[in-house]
Amino acid sequence: MKLPKLTPLQSRLLASVIATLLVVVIWISFQPHHFVYAAELNPLPLVDGDQSHFGDSLPPFPVEGHGLELEEEIRDGGGDSGEGGAYEPDFAYFDRSLIGRAPDGVDALVNNVKKEMDSNPGKTHNFVLEKSQVQGKKAEPGTGFPSRLEGRGTENTSNGDGFVGLEDEDDVMDVVKRQQGNMVYISVSTCRQPSSNITLITDEPPQLMLYVSTDQRNQKPGPDAKNDLAHEPIPFKSGLATFSVQANSDVYIGVEAPKLTEGWTGNWHYEVAASIDGWYHSYNDTSPFLWLVDTDADSALFISYNLTKENSSEEINDKWAKMDSPFTMYTFDTTRWGMTGAGLERSVCGLKEQFQATRANVNVAADMTRRYGAGGNRPKAQFHITGLNASTKYVGFLAMEGNGTTDPLNVPGNAVAQAGGRVWKQFFWTTKTADSSCQVIFNLKFCTEVAYAVPSSPTFQNNSTGLAALYDDRAAAYFTNFSNSLAQIACDTTGTAQYSLAKTCANCSHDYKEWLCSVLMPRCKDFSDPDPWLIDRNVGTPFPNGTFPYQGNLSNENEAKRRRLAYNQSRNPMIDDDIKPGPYKELLPCEDLCFDIVRSCPAALGFSCPEGRMGEMSYGRRLGDGRNLTCNFPGAVVDLNMFRGGCETGNVTSFPLGAVPVEGYRNRLCSVFFAC
Repeated sequence: MKLPKLTPLQSRLLASVIATLLVVVIWISFQPHHFVYAAELNPLPLVDGDQSHFGDSLPPFPVEGHGLELEEEIRDGGGDSGEGGAYEPDFAYFDRSLIGRAPDGVDALVNNVKKEMDSNPGKTHNFVLEKSQVQGKKAEPGTGFPSRLEGRGTENTSNGDGFVGLEDEDDVMDVVKRQQGNMVYISVSTCRQPSSNITLITDEPPQLMLYVSTDQRNQKPGPDAKNDLAHEPIPFKSGLATFSVQANSDVYIGVEAPKLTEGWTGNWHYEVAASIDGWYHSYNDTSPFLWLVDTDADSALFISYNLTKENSSEEINDKWAKMDSPFTMYTFDTTRWGMTGAGLERSVCGLKEQFQATRANVNVAADMTRRYGAGGNRPKAQFHITGLNASTKYVGFLAMEGNGTTDPLNVPGNAVAQAGGRVWKQFFWTTKTADSSCQVIFNLKFCTEVAYAVPSSPTFQNNSTGLAALYDDRAAAYFTNFSNSLAQIACDTTGTAQYSLAKTCANCSHDYKEWLCSVLMPRCKDFSDPDPWLIDRNVGTPFPNGTFPYQGNLSNENEAKRRRLAYNQSRNPMIDDDIKPGPYKELLPCEDLCFDIVRSCPAALGFSCPEGRMGEMSYGRRLGDGRNLTCNFPGAVVDLNMFRGGCETGNVTSFPLGAVPVEGYRNRLCSVFFAC
């Protein structure tokens, strides 16, 4: 029989069919002889709490790693729902995010995204960061800040865990590392906690407890499920719990709210987050990252440490100074804090909620500045707190609230703050008394380094800007007269004709300005301050309440002070004529400020420094221990990190930010002026 003649199209179709059939035959010939395995299973238990397992006779899967892995776990759960774990399939090539969902009573977390939760006493809530999130690509570093002092590494990898689209060996290694396991950073921050219903109770509120598991046999870790934990239960400390673990599979989290004992009422509200990029919530326990500039009866001025490196460019420094402050400050009366806020010292959301509830008239104004300090005038954050009470001890916290993204803010000391924010170590300070004649001024136009309390009066109580302008304008006028005198000196001339081979007119002008501002604007202290290096001023004027100094303590020494002119007036006549303060004590300017202008300026100007008793009444000396501010100078600040008792104990540093230490500075002066 003659075969029919096929058209070209039919010929190609026939060839394709034959090739397909051959591929199928070859594929079948290489497969195992069994496609399905079966095993007899034990019956499910009839009594709660028992466990049943698949029979030991279950044969191996046909191809290792490509089959269906089965596991059953029945146990008591720790979640609020009280439900135990249930059978859950886990396929080798499919993640739960694709084929299923988190177990009942377990909330799924997303990388770098917080979840808020209320929890009643005695309850435990569970969360899971699924494998797809654990093995995901790390977030790109943020670019919202002028400079980065500690950047995170980036992961230039493809989407998913495959190798498709990878451009070089580094990309391949990134994927391999993720398959081996990423570090998962878990943090939980308490925003609200139970309160005391007993006035005399002094203990902190009970803290939450964190449980973490990476084992599928414990998908609801908690007080009733402590088996197979990644670590012992982690107690919260001051409102924060953190834990990191390397994982390449699901990470299970439990947060337990303990039962309340007598004297406590209420519940908890907290934020929980997991991240492969860094701590979502963080805390720095080594430093408050702040200097106290000065206080008066109802306000306080703080500045942060420098925010850029010493060798940062002028462009970077300027960008930092012009941006909005990324920091905030929370402050509380220590008495009220002990009753309502203790136990939340490490929680940004907890501090924020407490401050909003108890702030009353307290206001915190935050901005950026490049003033205050000889260390290159690098940018700092500045905080002016108003609405405080006189003679009151306060506790404060520097914080940076998260911006809701993975953009971190990098500042010195490994202070990398993620989206949940960061808190620095708490600090204490005390305001001046109600009878104080001192008022804080700062941000002056001419005397840019002046930032401290100066003599004032009730006339300027609500007009610190006017008070600052009064002092600053007078200083600028004196400096204009000085500049006219200095202009008579041949400054721009040959080296052999200059008045000094070591100093120039620019040095003279700078040192004179520092001396002028420090002398014209005395640093004011409470009249009750007992420090022996302070000088009594205006002792012949009454306090606001009508009483006079030394009343009831008129010793021979005090009687002599009442008769001496130096104690009955201010250093600057303008203060008594235009401001009219009551009694106060003055922290004298440092003697080296006077020495500097004598050394830097031409002899023709006739500068000299007083000696003997007159010198002791006019200038103070810096102590070499750096613990006490014994004289005033530009950029002098209080070190809140030296002693934890608070600045009222005299915890200060006696050198400008970024300048040489006191001892080195004193030795330099000594080598010039004294026989050492």
